[in-house]
Amino acid sequence: MNNKTTSFLSFFILVVLFSCSTSSSQNNPVPVMPPVDNTPQPVLSGKMVYHSYSCYNCNDSKIFLYNFSTNERTILSQNWTITNPMNAHFSPDGTKIVFMGISQTNNSWDVFIYTLGTNVQPINLTQNSLGRDEDPKFSPDGSKIVFKQNGILKEMDTTGNILRTFTVPNTEASMPYYTSDGNSIVYSGNESKNATADIIKYSISDGTTQLLASMVNINEYYPIVIDANTFLFSRSSGTDQVYLGYFNGTASIKLPINESDADFSDAYPVDSHTVLLSSTKTGGRGEYDLYLADKTTGKKWSLNLYNPYINSANNELGGCYSPL
Repeated sequence: MNNKTTSFLSFFILVVLFSCSTSSSQNNPVPVMPPVDNTPQPVLSGKMVYHSYSCYNCNDSKIFLYNFSTNERTILSQNWTITNPMNAHFSPDGTKIVFMGISQTNNSWDVFIYTLGTNVQPINLTQNSLGRDEDPKFSPDGSKIVFKQNGILKEMDTTGNILRTFTVPNTEASMPYYTSDGNSIVYSGNESKNATADIIKYSISDGTTQLLASMVNINEYYPIVIDANTFLFSRSSGTDQVYLGYFNGTASIKLPINESDADFSDAYPVDSHTVLLSSTKTGGRGEYDLYLADKTTGKKWSLNLYNPYINSANNELGGCYSPL
């Protein structure tokens, strides 16, 4: 990833600070709004969780919650005793999140669960495990969590009891996500350390696998299920680009939201035609900024159109949306 600087003179307008609700007391710079566009941004009433860090190895990630209805932006992790929290995922009812972070008690990556609107510390679900616990996602019914433990896919209940280990034909399996019926798991897997990542579907009932997206010398990762027929994922070949994949074997398609000179990744469905994503495209405030995009027309809107403090000089990534 290369740092990109953009001249805001002549085509960006400086906005005087206006009243926006935030539960943090951090000092914010005067925000810069994106260019004026004739197409209004989508009207949303749900909420979004995302993380922001200055650099991947800086260990300074924070998790934010933004409510589209109230325009309230909250630093959820402000007082947590957890280092570098990131990659949060909403429960189906929108009341909880699971995420990964470094435990200050054992200095290792663990999976945590947190009930929104409470002041208690998140619960460490994997505090007794050995090694790295990452990439947690809720099941469609909210009763289970799939995650990665030392490169192996596992499933636990919401109190941390391990239910089963999934045996997949890969030396490394990452970024698992349940299918909409909860009967299978889609993940990014490597055949070996020297191979490139592919998108694979694993059947929980019989243990069989199906290769969903695989191109030679191309990394395919971050699968996010949309519905029973389709899923989103990123494909990297110089730049990260967002693709739409199909469970029926139809060839994946590159979405028109992409631009060849910038990275587009971490796509998450918002509704039938809109996705949330991160990009390094020209005109942002930091390296990665958050955008909404119409996956059919390719139209994109900066999240700063909703609240001018969402995107910052840091990297905003891992956006997840809940309509509730």
